[in-house]
Amino acid sequence: MKKPKFINKKWLVITVIALVLVVFSFLNEQKSINAQTIVLALSLDKNGDEYEMGVQALKTTETEKQEFISYFAKGDNLSDIIEKLNYDTGNTLTLCHAMVLILGQNVLNQDDDKAMRFFFEGQILCNNTMVVAAKDNPKDVLSPTLTNGIGAGYYLGTMLRNVGGDLGVIPMTIKDYFKNKFRIGSCIYLPCVAYKEEGDSKYLDVTESYISDGKTGVILSETATRGLSLVLNNGVGHGSIPFDTETSMGEVNLVKSSADIKIEKTADTAKLQIKTTVKNKTYVAGKINDEECKKYVGNKITEYVNECYEQCKSAGLDVFYLGQRCYAYENELYKDPDYIDKIKLEVEVKISLK
Repeated sequence: MKKPKFINKKWLVITVIALVLVVFSFLNEQKSINAQTIVLALSLDKNGDEYEMGVQALKTTETEKQEFISYFAKGDNLSDIIEKLNYDTGNTLTLCHAMVLILGQNVLNQDDDKAMRFFFEGQILCNNTMVVAAKDNPKDVLSPTLTNGIGAGYYLGTMLRNVGGDLGVIPMTIKDYFKNKFRIGSCIYLPCVAYKEEGDSKYLDVTESYISDGKTGVILSETATRGLSLVLNNGVGHGSIPFDTETSMGEVNLVKSSADIKIEKTADTAKLQIKTTVKNKTYVAGKINDEECKKYVGNKITEYVNECYEQCKSAGLDVFYLGQRCYAYENELYKDPDYIDKIKLEVEVKISLK
């Protein structure tokens, strides 16, 4: 009769111990969370052998007012910089939640991806962290508070995640950054961001792109960026193209577009075919027939693509990965160190009206 009583006491002791451990674990976890600084966005620049890293966090005051705070530190390696920032913030930095990494052009062209490998291979940042290039100083893109009251770095991260079919920049994650690095030519394309002030207005301009192979970089104009998007951002809509002739004005919407590049085994000409669907023709004045519309839009798309290609080609940058395509089609032209100078691009645009 006494054995069941003994068993009940044993399980009671076990239950009490388990409850204590659960409560202790919960309290310890809460303490751990409070001792962390959740980084929303970060920047990285380089001057010689010295890095400058910035982080932006959100602080909520006792009055529940949200304040975006940025911290910066310098050093010759990123581990030491992070330790300095831990000290400055009074907490441990948590970078895995960062939405965007803003890079200076020196880091992109003079660092041999050492810093980027630190973030990616060390799993410091998650795979879907967005990567952009700063047109000027990345510190100036990260730290300001915009007219809407939101920290520029955080706003940039949320905006890039919501970019859909607009004709323009192509969002790039850190995972895709390295995927492109392993292609022949090692060329990457990033949104190029500039902070601007006009009167009382403070905003980010994200209409250009930055192209780099790790040694050389160029900034593409807004129209050249449109050409980049039309070739590499397949299967989406591409916003609108302004329509302006002697008799008509307005715009056309590109609701869907795709591109395909082929280069034959013994050829030195890459044939690019772009197919796009156009709808919602709106004209301010005059009237134009469908064939004239197709011709006008086709010429504009060709102009955008050629501007992008020629600007990159003059800098030795294989932005359309033609070397990789040569390899795929068993064309040995890619083995020539100057192959990009010897490949001609032939653009054909096919337009259907909807």
